[in-house]
Amino acid sequence: MGDDAGGTLVIGNPQAGRGRVVRRWDEVLGRLRDAGLDPQGRLTEHPGHATELARKARSEGRELVVAVGGDGTVHEVVNGLLADGAPTSPDEVLPALGLVPAGSGCDYARTFAVPSGIAASVAHLVSAGMRSVDVGKLRCQGDAGEHVRHFVNVAEVGIGAEVATRAARLPRSLGAGRYAFAFALTLAGQRTVTAEAEIDGDRYQGPLTNLVVALGQYYGGGMRVAPRADPSDGRFDVQVQFGTKADYALAMPKVFRGTHLPHPRVSEERAETIDVRCDPAARVEADGEVLGTTPAHFSILPEALR
Repeated sequence: MGDDAGGTLVIGNPQAGRGRVVRRWDEVLGRLRDAGLDPQGRLTEHPGHATELARKARSEGRELVVAVGGDGTVHEVVNGLLADGAPTSPDEVLPALGLVPAGSGCDYARTFAVPSGIAASVAHLVSAGMRSVDVGKLRCQGDAGEHVRHFVNVAEVGIGAEVATRAARLPRSLGAGRYAFAFALTLAGQRTVTAEAEIDGDRYQGPLTNLVVALGQYYGGGMRVAPRADPSDGRFDVQVQFGTKADYALAMPKVFRGTHLPHPRVSEERAETIDVRCDPAARVEADGEVLGTTPAHFSILPEALR
């Protein structure tokens, strides 16, 4: 990689889109070359490889890192770009993040109206203006102690994380429908927990079915869970949900349209920091990746990426 330092690194997930990335890999690189870039492509070889490649790209001074895949690929790349922390010197500029959606779940790209399809998304990448975006930092309890990850789209505590856990076990052949199927399977056995949350100093104590901490608007294959979220405004859109199973079942069609809010059993906030504890401990996910359990702390890094 060293010979092309300062240029563009393209990181692709060969498992994304049921093999579509591999089948069209040469096309992705060719279209980027035709657009005037000089890309070097790397297909990932194991979980966490995209993080390793993105971290190295930063150390080499790359100008642009393009994630080709779904939200999981974007999540890994973001964590590689920020693995060594935010820049501490004005002389250090992180590589810009580019998106070519090609996975079963490409929800982060939806917030920016990145079109589907290789040709259209590459054209959008080279023509769209640069935009700074916020990043969330999450601390939760992992198997080996405290776990720290960055995220750029949506994080959840509660039923959303349980759904993500179940979806990860379902066949990838279900595509974007995995989340809806997992939701239906999870809802029947879901239990409400008791939560204590501090949201920018405001306290909540009571029942919790799901806590949504959003930078982007979409998750779960096109559900517009946070329709007013702005990934560049320096705040999370937070939803404390304490609805019944019937509430969730009835709201599901509305979530895809983003018309489920306001709701009498959803408290909406905008915040920079959130601390939450649950009894019993609840699962935590971010960008569709199940990361651990509560207690959890969320903080925002304004304009950490572009």
